[in-house]
Amino acid sequence: MTHETGQPAAVQDPHPAVVVQKRDFIDRVIAATGARRTDARPIIEATLAQLGSVLSAGQTLAIPPLGRARINLEKDARGGDVITLRLRRRPAPNETDA
Repeated sequence: MTHETGQPAAVQDPHPAVVVQKRDFIDRVIAATGARRTDARPIIEATLAQLGSVLSAGQTLAIPPLGRARINLEKDARGGDVITLRLRRRPAPNETDA
């Protein structure tokens, strides 16, 4: 889609990011699954650790419904790696009806 000027149309206006902290993320997963906190927490933490390991190794993730995440840029900065990802997601079934 392009504007009359021939410039590509913006997908969405930029907006401030809402940060979801680990504690809130775990609470959301527990609420969505109905699992007990003592059972779910170690599994969620291990999953997050594996996601971090795979991305640090420079590998591409293909995990539906999250999508396909590949490293776009990686820099070694003071205090740790800075990894810029490109995440491609398929639209949810109800989004394609619009």
